[in-house]
Amino acid sequence: MKSYYIHYSIVVVCLVLTSCSKYFEVNTNDVLTEKDYGQETNELYSGYMGVAAKMQALADQTVFLSDLRTDLLEPTANAPQDLWDLYNYKEKKGNTFANPRTYYDLIVNANAYLEKIRSYRKANPKALEDEHYNALISGTIRFKVWTYLTLGKLYGKVAYFDDSKIDLDNLSSIPVISLNELLPKLVALMEIGVDGVDGKYVANWGNILFPGVATNQQDLTWNMICPSPEPLLMELYLWTKQYTKVVDIGIRFIYDNGSNKFKVSNDDYNGEWVQVFTRDPITRTRVLMNIVPYDFERNQTNRLMQFFSNQSPSLYYLRPTAAAMRRYQEQIRYDGHTLGDQYRGENYTYFLQNGAWVIRKFSRDRESASEIYKNNVHIVIYRDADIHFFMIEALNNLGMFDQAEALLNDGVELYLSRNAGNLKYPFDNAAMNVSLARNWGIRRRVNLAPVHPEGVSRDDLSTTEKVDAYKKALDKLVVEETLMESAGEAKAYFAMMRIADRWNDPTILADIVAKKYSEGQTNQIRQYLLDRNHWFVQYPLN
Repeated sequence: MKSYYIHYSIVVVCLVLTSCSKYFEVNTNDVLTEKDYGQETNELYSGYMGVAAKMQALADQTVFLSDLRTDLLEPTANAPQDLWDLYNYKEKKGNTFANPRTYYDLIVNANAYLEKIRSYRKANPKALEDEHYNALISGTIRFKVWTYLTLGKLYGKVAYFDDSKIDLDNLSSIPVISLNELLPKLVALMEIGVDGVDGKYVANWGNILFPGVATNQQDLTWNMICPSPEPLLMELYLWTKQYTKVVDIGIRFIYDNGSNKFKVSNDDYNGEWVQVFTRDPITRTRVLMNIVPYDFERNQTNRLMQFFSNQSPSLYYLRPTAAAMRRYQEQIRYDGHTLGDQYRGENYTYFLQNGAWVIRKFSRDRESASEIYKNNVHIVIYRDADIHFFMIEALNNLGMFDQAEALLNDGVELYLSRNAGNLKYPFDNAAMNVSLARNWGIRRRVNLAPVHPEGVSRDDLSTTEKVDAYKKALDKLVVEETLMESAGEAKAYFAMMRIADRWNDPTILADIVAKKYSEGQTNQIRQYLLDRNHWFVQYPLN
């Protein structure tokens, strides 16, 4: 027992004190090697943090690659040629933003960590408790699965490998598989895992690292750094069209034993909505599930402030497009007649700064020239709205339109009152409904009126063709809403791709993206994007 606490004392000191702040700094050229793993149990924890640290290098790259491909962003005159090439679909080898090395770097390190911890456990079967071993294995699996999924969504194909002894300068020697071929492999990793440990095991890191100590900030940050199994599985099942599984997992997850978390409720209504992106993440756990944290005081920063702000010393490389801002301006509020997205539009998602439009979503805490570069901007992996959008898509494609529209529009509370005596799954559990009734819906939370498919009638769904038309129209509303709700979060482009692919209709993506280009480019870009192969970042692996 004494040795147990000595081990954890070492871990705690290394994680908390600034003298060990390099535990979360990233050199993307590093690969964990044999000498990095001693025979002490504590090094297994630092090794796990080494895998987690790799997320910091790729999180902002994911935002730039995906949201530059929606209609949200366009380069400014300050932007380097590499960003302009991405914008114009002319990326080539050597493009620093298009290079997928940071993603493969994490995968190599995850593979190495899985090999080493399994070898250590075999040699020292009693050195590590089952709870800790399972948590470390399962968390590493999820880091790997999330990263491979992100690679697949961005590039359309991946070099897939489980070996840790891979030369990142020679990835072309690895067999390449498509996104559709990748998805079953990732589902299997989550469901079956490695050596009897799957990707669904969740531990309270506060209890592991700080046994007997009251919850504090460091505990909660540890609990947020790894993708949670529920949203990750929901996204995988959505891509593989296993819609019932999405709903089954989602309803239990947002219920959360009756807690006040993840409900899309008015707890974080009005100005509170934007604070989840700008305030200390542990104060916003009603909304936030998983994040990539950064700490200016430990020399950990991402590039969102540099690229989005035009306040010195920022670089102002990317700005919101007229097409994206117009979407917010055209929204109808809950009163039924006032125009403008009141809490996600101007002054929240974007605003006029120094005479030019900038993305503001991540900078509201510190915006003066002397302070803006100090913003500790965390990047969201999963939050409440993501889970709801997954459920809306799944419910819609199961033909459960009332339930889908409740989550999209004005919430579970009003669904329950309107359908009293005729409640349908997943809102047919009286005990769960007491808690779920707090849900206000994606649009009502930000004071916007409900939206419904146009050109198709819920009163006449007498044929399969009419039902499918309604599903497709509602899916397109999900695309529009995700573009506004999840702007700058690396979510909307993937939803757009998934839905366009589901209906075999590339115009769902092409029509939206093309509108942000100049009049001379609009048709050219639209025609280019009608080919699904052109949705993905083009970058050779050799």
